[in-house]
Amino acid sequence: MALKTVALVPLLAALAAAGPQSLADLPDPLVGTDSRYELSHGNTYPAVFVPFGMIGWTAETGEGGWPYQYSKDTIQGFLATHRPSAWMSDYGAFSFMPVTGELKVLPLERAARFRHQDEDARAYRYSVLLENGVRVEMAPARRGGVLRFTFPRTENAFIVVDRGAAGSVQIHPESNTITGTNTSIRDNFPPNFAQSFVAAFDRKLERSGTWDNGAWATFATKPGETVSVRVGVSLISPEQAERNLPAGDFAQVESRARTEWERELTRIEIQGGTEAQRRTFYTALYHALQLPRELHEADASGATRHYSPFDGRVHTGTMYADTGFWDTFRAEFPLLTILEPGRVGEIIRSMLNAFDEGGWIPKWPNPGYSNVMIGTHGDSVIADAFVKGIRDYDVEKAYAALRKDATEPGTGRYQARTGIEDYIRLGYVPADKVPKSAASTLEYAYDDFCVAQVARGLGKMDDYRTFLRRSQNYRNLFDPSTGFMRGRTSDGAWVKPFDPLAWGGVYTEGNAWQWLWSVQHDVPGLIGLLGGREAFLKKLDTLFSMTSDFKVGGYGKVIHEMTEAKMAGTGQYAHINEPVHHVIYLYDYAGQPWKAQRWAREIMDRFYRPGPDGWLGDEDTGQMSAWYIFSALGLYPVNPGQPVYALGSPLFDRATIHLENARDFTVEAERSGPRDLYVQSVTWNGAPIERPWIAHNDLMKGGVLRFRLGPEPNLQWGAGGILTE
Repeated sequence: MALKTVALVPLLAALAAAGPQSLADLPDPLVGTDSRYELSHGNTYPAVFVPFGMIGWTAETGEGGWPYQYSKDTIQGFLATHRPSAWMSDYGAFSFMPVTGELKVLPLERAARFRHQDEDARAYRYSVLLENGVRVEMAPARRGGVLRFTFPRTENAFIVVDRGAAGSVQIHPESNTITGTNTSIRDNFPPNFAQSFVAAFDRKLERSGTWDNGAWATFATKPGETVSVRVGVSLISPEQAERNLPAGDFAQVESRARTEWERELTRIEIQGGTEAQRRTFYTALYHALQLPRELHEADASGATRHYSPFDGRVHTGTMYADTGFWDTFRAEFPLLTILEPGRVGEIIRSMLNAFDEGGWIPKWPNPGYSNVMIGTHGDSVIADAFVKGIRDYDVEKAYAALRKDATEPGTGRYQARTGIEDYIRLGYVPADKVPKSAASTLEYAYDDFCVAQVARGLGKMDDYRTFLRRSQNYRNLFDPSTGFMRGRTSDGAWVKPFDPLAWGGVYTEGNAWQWLWSVQHDVPGLIGLLGGREAFLKKLDTLFSMTSDFKVGGYGKVIHEMTEAKMAGTGQYAHINEPVHHVIYLYDYAGQPWKAQRWAREIMDRFYRPGPDGWLGDEDTGQMSAWYIFSALGLYPVNPGQPVYALGSPLFDRATIHLENARDFTVEAERSGPRDLYVQSVTWNGAPIERPWIAHNDLMKGGVLRFRLGPEPNLQWGAGGILTE
């Protein structure tokens, strides 16, 4: 399906605020790249890609598991990568590296030093001057890209092609091309998985040869002359990779990528704020538009086909991959339901293709099934789209897939909801059988809520009542003697010892303080469990004001992240990980939205800023950035599957979303100065509203949501709480 796009709209206001650069020049791909295991800042890499493109390009600095780390000072190659996250494996990766003088092919031997002042990273182009005198530039295409090398000398100008993992490479001197495959075999890949690539050079291969892991070629150049290589990739076949070669020279490919970024970023135009805040906003939008990746390709007839990472066959239709639903169901996908509802429908159709081809909706497609994280949050993605009226897919098949998630155990190859049989029998996941059992129970209860919403929409009322009842299973873990959600064994006993500051054990990437609030689908029920509104607010206040100390518990990996959180001084609110991303906005439900306004602004100011250390925690396939985008706009999707947004405090004087339906949704903020962050009043299309929420359907009709802000809280506005049904 051809996706609708918004036309380029006048940029005068944005350009006046941002200086001479276009919106495409505002994202900074180097933000968050100061990533090391012991000190986590974003875990991003400076990728050049077109939005949702099949592949990205980045400089490869080598060690540590990340393609690029700002702290390194050598580059081993310029990498075509699918890597979605620092914690997930790459596949189909290969690289190019210019070498001068003596031919060196091994990564550590061919590596060249560089200085950060000699690199320029943009969404649509990356360039760097290496200390060997070679300038390297990269520009992306949807299924490939172009690299340009400017050599400083007339002889011994080599380009080394490293095909990466297992596979093959061939040199074709007659056409000045190098072709190859990268098989990247993993346990969860079909045995015939292979990415093919075609590298077409614009100069004659004077001499060439192969080595154990790739090929090399020399070129006759004068000082300052360039060698360009157009690259096409395919998961279907070598012939398809050649078909995917980008047309034109480097400048044309770069120009097309820049235009595409201009069009995508213009979906949201902002005015006001500081230069740093504007750059941060569009850097966040750059990350939010990276994933999931399109894996489908167009054949010679123009038909859409994809290689299935689930059954190893080629099928018609779309396929998307490389997104962690456990992270992205929270804000990334709700953001796409506003910005790109047509693409969301296409993504869901690809999820159903995966269901047809492998029997399940994947929970972390990379690119096929991977048993990473807990819950089946594809349920949330589909339910949120469904209740928002995005239904251009087989809704009955979608419901069948969700129901299977909620009722059947996985297979040997893929685990859906681990422990589902005991969850159904006991009403919770037992800790003596399943790791991370408390977190799993909470996630399954939320997923049951999502399944229930689709069941109700399709008139399956018996199922609706069953899954809505199961969505209350969170109550089975609440221990009133401690005031927390705790793990229980099969016989009903609480897991001991219990320390609410200990990360891991029965929790996933968090502790009891962070996981207490994972009842976003029934906040009134949680308020009741905690003893009523006042007790709830007191507990929520304590989360932010208490000690930032922590104990590693059963999850030693997070010690570097928790050290960052402790340094930030926000109590046990650990924004570095996703389970708490909705928690700030729970103040809206309990009638104190001014506290949500305060904490959202503080988190934005502290944890999101320019520079290589500018993102705290893991980007996690767009979620960390989507949180910022929503919060900067002054709203947040606390409970995906319920089509409302809690209101916060807008960062910019004016932000306009140009919707796919050709309407505009605008958020305006009237303030006297930068310290005015507290909501005094709100109007929707001129009419006053006292509720701290807005419905998705209203937003999509277009209009103006206007906030009047001041330096002190208005304790009356929004005191009635938020819609809960």
